[in-house]
Amino acid sequence: MYKYQYYNGAFSLDTSAIMHKGLRIKVEHAINDVFKGFIPVNSNNILFDFVFTDNIKQFVKESEYVRVGNVKLGENQTHFIDNELNFLVNHVERFKVIVSINKDQTISSFFPILNKAFQNNIHQQISTFYYRIFLLFSQMWNLENGCSYLHSSAVDHQGRAIIFTADSGIGKSSLLFKLSKEKNFGFLADDLSIISSDSKVFYQGRSISVKQYHLTYFPFLAKKLKFLMSIGQKLQWLLLKDNRLTYRIRPSDVFQNIVESSEIKRVVHLCNHSSLDFKILDLSVNDFVKYATSILNKEFFLANNKLNTLSSLPNSPFNDTTLLYKRVKDLYFEAFKEVEIKLVFVPYISDPNDLYDFLKSEGCLS
Repeated sequence: MYKYQYYNGAFSLDTSAIMHKGLRIKVEHAINDVFKGFIPVNSNNILFDFVFTDNIKQFVKESEYVRVGNVKLGENQTHFIDNELNFLVNHVERFKVIVSINKDQTISSFFPILNKAFQNNIHQQISTFYYRIFLLFSQMWNLENGCSYLHSSAVDHQGRAIIFTADSGIGKSSLLFKLSKEKNFGFLADDLSIISSDSKVFYQGRSISVKQYHLTYFPFLAKKLKFLMSIGQKLQWLLLKDNRLTYRIRPSDVFQNIVESSEIKRVVHLCNHSSLDFKILDLSVNDFVKYATSILNKEFFLANNKLNTLSSLPNSPFNDTTLLYKRVKDLYFEAFKEVEIKLVFVPYISDPNDLYDFLKSEGCLS
């Protein structure tokens, strides 16, 4: 069983129900890679639990149910099957999810060079699990416990957090790479931050996404990847000049300091525009909550579809996304009502070092 720090406790990933030894080893290897940025802990305070199995039928206890497609809702269990996922939830343990692993091989299993993240079939399943199941159920847990995800990166600066929110591809991760070279900044999150209603941000361990274009702006990353990348992925990056190619690097391989939690001082919301100049404005909490909620909803859209399917059945124990995102909005309002929020317009194609220089000149990084 793998246990990782989360908020004030831990989550667990259990492979003991995988009977095929070779498959179990491959799943554990994939878990170690996909979750390598999370902090291992020895805790009995398990907030939510995921059990992987190669025989999910042994966990199915009900033969009477209502259904939509292959999604079946019984009195005590929900069994979800679609073209991506096969998982089971017992209603008395909504945060213990049984996840089926398919041992069948695909072309990409033999030729991972065809996958942008250099993943074989098992890696792809664990990665899909992270985005569709782990994030969905952890977000449901968050909202029942005074927290929510926020699509953002976050750093600690002298005991206070600075959060960078934006849509994808605008520069959140690039700012992290730049700030990692300064000793007074500590890593909190990339891509998704855990925000509490009392204005704190907590460590979220998803590894930072490195793409080929990052190496142009931050040469130190190339030196790190030389030692961290497998030979196969190095060959992929050499042969395929494609900015969609991705390597996930541990935060601790980039930052000297990893911070578990910090009180929010400032939010910097980034948005591209057509001008060649950077621009900064104050942003109201009302507008920020509108933008941030919409972006999170968009980032979660595939997981949202799963949840809406689950909630559409009679007597479902799952709430739909309408209620979920109302709770997100309410929590954002509470968390950010006293926080300084800036809106920064960024030229569509610009050097992330220039963004850093602009933010520093405007006092956004102090």
